[in-house]
Amino acid sequence: MTLLLRRARLWWSHALWVIPFAGVLVAYGASHALTRYDDELRSVSANQLSSSAAQAFLAAVGGGMVTFTGFVFSVVLLMLQFGSSMYSPRASSYFLRDRTTQVVLAIFLGTITLSFTQLIAVGSGGQADFVPVFNIALTLLALFASLMGFLALLQSVARHLQVDSLLSTIGGLSRRQLLQHPSVANPPGGADAPAPSAGEPPTPAETDLVRYEGRPGQLVGFALASLDQLVGFALASLDQLADSGGNEITLLVRVGDGISQGAPIASVTGLRPGDQELSRCLLVRPERSLKHDPLYALRLLVDIGLRALSPAVNDPTTAVRALDEIEDVLRTAARLPLGPVRRTRGRGSVVLPGATWPDVVDLALLEISEAGMRAPQVTRRLSALFGDLLADLPEPTHAPLLRYQRRLTDEVTRALPEQDHAIWLTGDRQGIGGSR
Repeated sequence: MTLLLRRARLWWSHALWVIPFAGVLVAYGASHALTRYDDELRSVSANQLSSSAAQAFLAAVGGGMVTFTGFVFSVVLLMLQFGSSMYSPRASSYFLRDRTTQVVLAIFLGTITLSFTQLIAVGSGGQADFVPVFNIALTLLALFASLMGFLALLQSVARHLQVDSLLSTIGGLSRRQLLQHPSVANPPGGADAPAPSAGEPPTPAETDLVRYEGRPGQLVGFALASLDQLVGFALASLDQLADSGGNEITLLVRVGDGISQGAPIASVTGLRPGDQELSRCLLVRPERSLKHDPLYALRLLVDIGLRALSPAVNDPTTAVRALDEIEDVLRTAARLPLGPVRRTRGRGSVVLPGATWPDVVDLALLEISEAGMRAPQVTRRLSALFGDLLADLPEPTHAPLLRYQRRLTDEVTRALPEQDHAIWLTGDRQGIGGSR
């Protein structure tokens, strides 16, 4: 049940058609629910309302909404295409999965459904002058809701295309998902605990490899520990496998990895589970999940910064803004017990792989520091980032930061005259204009 619920949540996060289709069903059901009230008003509508006017109104609303819906979403797709080319192609999936877009599309389709359904009902039931009064009123309300939805859609798309808003949203997703790391959601002392020795492979004589059987794709998660804890990547199903045989199952893949048919996914000490049995505990999808993979969100922040620093775009201010969010992610990650986590249950245990602090720093800074070495805005923002993090974070986290700080200093001093060193290496959170 845990695995099914996890799969259902992932399916829901990727389902683009469910809410629009629900809008059609709701409109159709509401139309039929009001039919009996319209039947009671047949005599009134026949005397006070014109069926020809009702038909003209419904035809105009239905036909106009079909054209309007196609036009609006054509413009939206063009705007998203422009935004994805400016920021990152992978950011377009975030735009399309926005619930505002889906709800507005549901309102549009519901209005179209109401209009054409009631267009058939006008003059039916043996009375040429019959007009479904309540349904006409509902269609009119749906038309006003469509107009309001159009304004909300414009606001939503405009917000998503603004680089500051987009970076803030992706940075927030990364921070929230980092806080759902297994060792954070289940702190040491409970069933889960950090596994500092998980990187040491067991002796070959005692281990056996389990290989993946299933569709290839990207690993987006594992089975959850329980129904009442919907965070982290603890493995209820794997726990049961380990406990049943007194095993130690060490996963060789982590969230975000690409998995192909026959690839090794775990090493097992003790009774070996079947390949299919263990493979079913992995949630594999065609693409990485932005809402379940903190490093993927960080990857997008870096990609946006790299694209901004490319010669074709040449927008170092956007790269500086990306570094603002990257710094916040690093501050969150530095205080978490990252790395592998050992989960014990009965006689068995499962070791979950996880990114370490140096891994996160490399992902956040390696490429963007290399690409921004010739941009003074970026070097000054990086200098401020290093200075602030080294002053605020605990000393055990300093080593990878100091390595990148020294690299930045060496590259700038090697490439520029001595009189420019102070300018390019002055810590400035604004890049240029806010030095202190």
